[in-house]
Amino acid sequence: FSDMTIMLKIAWRNLWRNPRRTLVLVITIAVAIFGYLGTTAFIKGFKHQMLASTLDLNGGHIRIAAQGFQDNPVLRSNIRRPQAVYAALDSMPGLVYAPQVIFTGMINSSETAAGVIITGIDAAREKQVSIIDDILVRGSYLSSGAENTILLGEALAQRLDVRIGEKVVLMANDLNNDISSDVFRLTGVFRSTSTEYDKSMVFIPIDRARRFVGFDENISAVSIRLEQDRDLEPATQAIRAALSEEKLEVLTWKERFPILMILLQSFDAFTYIFVAIVFTAIAFSIINTFLMVIYERIIEFGIMMAIGVLPGRIRRMLLLETVFVTLAGSVAGVALTAIGLGYWMHHGLDLSIIAEGLGKFGIGALVYPVLETGDLIFGLTSIFIIVLLSVLYPAFKAGRFKPVDAINFV
Repeated sequence: FSDMTIMLKIAWRNLWRNPRRTLVLVITIAVAIFGYLGTTAFIKGFKHQMLASTLDLNGGHIRIAAQGFQDNPVLRSNIRRPQAVYAALDSMPGLVYAPQVIFTGMINSSETAAGVIITGIDAAREKQVSIIDDILVRGSYLSSGAENTILLGEALAQRLDVRIGEKVVLMANDLNNDISSDVFRLTGVFRSTSTEYDKSMVFIPIDRARRFVGFDENISAVSIRLEQDRDLEPATQAIRAALSEEKLEVLTWKERFPILMILLQSFDAFTYIFVAIVFTAIAFSIINTFLMVIYERIIEFGIMMAIGVLPGRIRRMLLLETVFVTLAGSVAGVALTAIGLGYWMHHGLDLSIIAEGLGKFGIGALVYPVLETGDLIFGLTSIFIIVLLSVLYPAFKAGRFKPVDAINFV
């Protein structure tokens, strides 16, 4: 025990014989940890925001529709027995659902016209599966008492130049392929994280939507929101089993949005590449620095071996110095991460300068990093392993010197 204590003291003092070099190593490790944790946290923040935007605005975790509706969302592809679907879903715990009538059409104001996706919603149920009522910036949400009311995205309202209380005209083909049109009064304007969504989506009461297109009790789809993401596959299998005789398609968000899955996977790939680059740079930096240390102290090592110090003890001393440097760098890196990410987690990183581009991916101007405990543990563990592996070659080389050659080294 006393021998290890002496080795620890010697290793600690050796570090501060050249404080500038030691501080450079500590700062290098600290910046690497901050870079890894910061990059991982922001990438996960982007991923979480993209996924949340998809779930909140585009039908929740699971959507039930008629066969072929996903590939060709026309009025003829509809659910003719929605009560059977409701009965099956009501018997399943851990989920909420909302029916929808979805069709395409035109919206006209006194200024201009635009093509839109018209969605009829059950106002009360829709609150459970989407956030439309939470992202209203002007006006009020749809109510059951006023049927000819409509919600528009802010970008679309600006394009049409309409304000709360003003009228717009919707036009669309009904179930018999006849032109249906009616006047609606703008009751609310919403703003989401997706600019494309705000330009193309409009919402009207579901009963009015049914009459507009000639449906009876028919609906286009049922959006389902789960309490927990990990229940996605079990819930999907249970719903498919319960509705096996109804000839309906039950699709998860992963099946409905394959491009989003590719984007999420590309974020993961970028993280792995970044980590590999950063950690490789650290490894070469450590190897280079400790080789410099060895050649600066080669005479010292020669004298130590000449008086009987075993090569193994010299290697252990260098490893202990590495441990101290890594511990100091890790503490500094975690502190830097806590300060930087702590601020951004609370206030968000303002990316309004590129907000329009981010909006195409469903990401808002403010991005909040997401740091998970597993990422912190992985980062610190990886740094320790890489630094210790990096010093093995310099330490092995230090123990291979012959005392006479080392003492006479110039």
